[in-house]
Amino acid sequence: MRALPHPSLRAMAAFWIAAAFLAGVAAAWLWFDSQGAWREHLLHADRDGQLLYAAIETGSTMPKDLQAYPLTKPDAELAEKAQFISLSDAPRPALLTHIPVTGLHPSGTNMPQLVIEAVSSDLSYPVGRLTTGPEMAAQEMLGQIVRLLSTYCGDPLVVLRSSGGTWYRLDGSALWSCQAVPRDRRIAAMALGGFALLALLASASRIAHRFSDFASQLHDRQLRGGPDAYEREGPAELAAIVEAVNLYLDRERQRLSKRLMVLSGVSHDLGSPATRLRLRAALIEDEVLRNRFAADIERMTEMIDGVLAYTRSELNVETPRKLSLTALVEALVDDYRDAGQPVELRPIEPVRTEGARSLFSSRVGHGELSERQILVTARPMALQRAISNLIDNALKYGRRAHVSLEADAQRAQIVVEDEGGETRPEVMAALTAPFERGPQEAQVSGHGLGLTIAATVAEAHGGSLSFAQGARGLRVTLTIARG
Repeated sequence: MRALPHPSLRAMAAFWIAAAFLAGVAAAWLWFDSQGAWREHLLHADRDGQLLYAAIETGSTMPKDLQAYPLTKPDAELAEKAQFISLSDAPRPALLTHIPVTGLHPSGTNMPQLVIEAVSSDLSYPVGRLTTGPEMAAQEMLGQIVRLLSTYCGDPLVVLRSSGGTWYRLDGSALWSCQAVPRDRRIAAMALGGFALLALLASASRIAHRFSDFASQLHDRQLRGGPDAYEREGPAELAAIVEAVNLYLDRERQRLSKRLMVLSGVSHDLGSPATRLRLRAALIEDEVLRNRFAADIERMTEMIDGVLAYTRSELNVETPRKLSLTALVEALVDDYRDAGQPVELRPIEPVRTEGARSLFSSRVGHGELSERQILVTARPMALQRAISNLIDNALKYGRRAHVSLEADAQRAQIVVEDEGGETRPEVMAALTAPFERGPQEAQVSGHGLGLTIAATVAEAHGGSLSFAQGARGLRVTLTIARG
C-alpha cells in the first residue's frame, strides 16, 4: 500500500490559519449573537412594561407576554395590610422587594404612585440600578422595572397596585422565568476560541517536538548509537532532512567500509611477503643488520594494524552499552602490572555534585558522593583501546604511568600522567593528527596513530582529549559523557 505524502509546513500553516480564522469568526458570531439576543430580550421586556402601564391605566390591550389579573378578595386584603409574604402562591422562604413607580402621566400631570411588590425565594432585586428623574414618564419607569425583573432568572410572585387602588397579580413568566431567558452562548464562544488556540498550539508543539527529537537523536548518535536509517515522519520538510541525513550516513558508511576493506586486503596481502621477509632476514649473518630488518618489518605491520584500528574507530561499529568504567580501568591496569609494567591506579575520586539555590541562600551548594563504580554508556573495546594507547605513550615517553578516575553527574575523566618531566601541552595536542610523532621518535617505537585513535574515541563518546603539565610530567585527560 502506497504511503500518503507528508504535508508541508506551508500547507499545514495555511490550514491552521484558515481553521483559526473560521474558529474566530464562529466564536465572534456566537458572542455577538448572544449579546444581541439578550439585548432584544431586555428591550422586549421594557416595551411590554410600558404597554402594561397603558393597559392598566387606560384599559388598552394587555401585552401578550405580560398579563395582569386582579387579586382575589382575601389576597387583596392581605396586600392592603402589606402582608405580601402571606399571599397565596408566595414562595417560601420569601424575600420582599418594594418598588414604587413614580413619574408623569402621558398627559403630563402627576399621577398617584403605582406600587410593585416582588416576592422571591432567593433574590432581592437591586432597585438602585433604576434610573429616575422628575421628567420621566411613569410608563417608562414601569418599563424599567419589568426590564429589571427580566434581567434575572427566577419565578417571583409580582403584585401591582394601580393608581386607582386595585391590586393585580402580574404573570410575566414569558419574560423573567428561567425558560424565557435567552441562552447565553458566550461561554461556548470562549470555549470554541480556546479549543482552537489549544489545537493550534498542540499542533505547533508536536511539529517542533519532531524536529527537536530528531536533532537530539543526531546529537546523541555518537554516544548512544543509532539506526542505520531514520524513519521519515512529520512534515515534508522534516522528511526531506531525514532523507538527506540517511543518504549522508549511508555514503559515509560505504566510504569507511570500502576503506576498511581495502586496508584489510592490503594487510592480508602483505602478510605473506612480511613472513618471507622475516624468514630471509633470519638468514642474515650480521646481527645488527638482521635486527634492523626485523624492526622495520615489525614497524610496517604495526602501522597497517594501527590504520585498521583507526578506521574501525571511525566506523563506530561497536554498539554502546552500560558498563562500569571503574572495572574496565582496573582490569586494564592489572593486565599491565601482570606484565611487569610500572602502571599505578590511584584511588577513585568521589563524584562531585552541584545543588541549586534555595529561598534562604543565593549560594550554590556542592557535595560529594562516594561512588565506587562509575557507570557510563560506552563502547568497551574502543574505550579500552584508547586508554591502552595513552598508557603505552606514558610508558614510552615517561617511564611510568599513573592512572586515575574522576567523575561528576554528566562526565567521566580518565587521567594518565607520566614521569617524563616538563612537556609543552600544545606540542602534544598537535600530535593527535594522524602519523604525527613526538620529539623522541628516533628512540621510541610507534606509528603516530595512538593519540589520533584516542582522540577519535573520545569524540565518539561525546568528549575530548586534553593535555596539561602535571606534578611529575605530562597529564593526559580523556573525557567522555556518562550517557
